[in-house]
Amino acid sequence: MAATQRITDLKTLDDLLESESMRGLWVGEERYFTEPRPFGEPHLWRWAKIQEGLEAASRIVPTNFKGSRRAITLVHPDIAGGTSHTLVMAVQLVKPGEAVYAHRHTAAAIRFILEGGTDAYTVTNGEKSVMEPGDLVIQPNWSWHNHINESGRDAVWIDVLDVGLMAMLRTMFQEPHPAEELKLFNSTTDTTVRNPGGLAPPGRSLKQLVYKWRETLPALTGMLAEDRSAYDGRCLEYRDAVTGGPTFPTFSCWIQMLDPGEETLLHRHTANHLYHGFRGSGVVEVEDTELAWAEGDFMVVPNWSWHRHRNVSDTEPAILFSATDRPLLERLGLYREEDGNG
Repeated sequence: MAATQRITDLKTLDDLLESESMRGLWVGEERYFTEPRPFGEPHLWRWAKIQEGLEAASRIVPTNFKGSRRAITLVHPDIAGGTSHTLVMAVQLVKPGEAVYAHRHTAAAIRFILEGGTDAYTVTNGEKSVMEPGDLVIQPNWSWHNHINESGRDAVWIDVLDVGLMAMLRTMFQEPHPAEELKLFNSTTDTTVRNPGGLAPPGRSLKQLVYKWRETLPALTGMLAEDRSAYDGRCLEYRDAVTGGPTFPTFSCWIQMLDPGEETLLHRHTANHLYHGFRGSGVVEVEDTELAWAEGDFMVVPNWSWHRHRNVSDTEPAILFSATDRPLLERLGLYREEDGNG
């Protein structure tokens, strides 16, 4: 009788609190989890399908000062609008002779170049960055930027932005540049010439907006055995030139190489990882799913999912470009990692 009376009283209390837009912490407490949960299932996007969409968009979607950006977002089927719950990955196409309107936004952005050349470039706060295949161009949040293709061939690149995080914080917004002039650079000289390596004018901070593939590939192939990761093979992080930290405070970019036949160790972590198969082919085993990728494909490995990489070729290396929200979790003290031994 006492127990029945208590339940009746508790329900009355719960109803009263709910009527005042309140809730007791005891309501649903049994549903609290003892470890992180993945935001969704692993997923793979085929390059052939993306390419088909871009080709169709090139005939239908205009790109100019007041036009759209011709980009296709990779939308995970388990969430609304993003590739993961924190990051968005897309593929963008700018045709010969086209330019994308100048704008800025609260989300930080990177461009990993798939097709380009010396006459395709992006401009970030006046700095011109030539976009060649394999280059990484970074654009810090709230920096004015636009993209121009003065070459005779398509320019195609990967976009990654921390849009999901900005949306959760209700801080995602952008604005177009007030000027209609698209060539808003302070110099026609490429930023890698104006700001080479660790050189900067006395008293000024280092500035690095582009990481050239011609420097990245030798660094990757020349890694010593003791520097290789058992989880990721030969792996390098694109680091901030000033702080020495990750690419951005909210996410970072990696490039990794798996030697012919190499298989990494099984592990999981609280960070999300978005991958692009830049060279070669391989398999990412995620929980009970095998994502068999070919060159050009894209994959997402959700947070806290057991996974490992395998290069299926016995003769050619496999190269993966990726973006991860690990820096954000590390700054918040939320990053955890486990190997297959527990």
